[in-house]
Amino acid sequence: MTMKRILTLIAGVFFLVPFIHSQVTLAPTVIASAGGYEANETISLSWTLGEIAVNTLYSDNLILTQGFQQPYTIGTAINLNNVPDWNIKAYPNPVENELMIRFDLNKTDDFWLEIQDVTGRTISLVQHKTVNPGDIITMDMSGYTNGVYFFKIYTPDKKQMRVLSIRKL
Repeated sequence: MTMKRILTLIAGVFFLVPFIHSQVTLAPTVIASAGGYEANETISLSWTLGEIAVNTLYSDNLILTQGFQQPYTIGTAINLNNVPDWNIKAYPNPVENELMIRFDLNKTDDFWLEIQDVTGRTISLVQHKTVNPGDIITMDMSGYTNGVYFFKIYTPDKKQMRVLSIRKL
């Protein structure tokens, strides 16, 4: 290797090492006339002073908030069609091992069962064909971790739906 290549390599290493070890930290910041932040084990309070006009705008599928203090919001929506003759009950709730789901329907129907965790992530999708009025389906819950689950039970066309909140012990 020539001396010129060795010097170029050494210069390159000395030039790149500071960039490799440096870190960039991004945090929410604001330039305001006054403000503060306090926190303890149970609550945090953040405030700013200086905005004279703050508005929240709404449309059918959008909410736009303005201003310094923007909320960190994660939402999970559940759409329900309440049909009075499509009654479904689950017991025992809370459940340890075996959950019973009773279908008090006015007619024989097909259904899907989607089990979601509290973040809205689908854990399981079960399809049962033909459920008769008064049928009881048994679910083995022993393999699920402790927590709250949402059972979305609906017909294949999704015209009839029930959402049950089940707590696993």
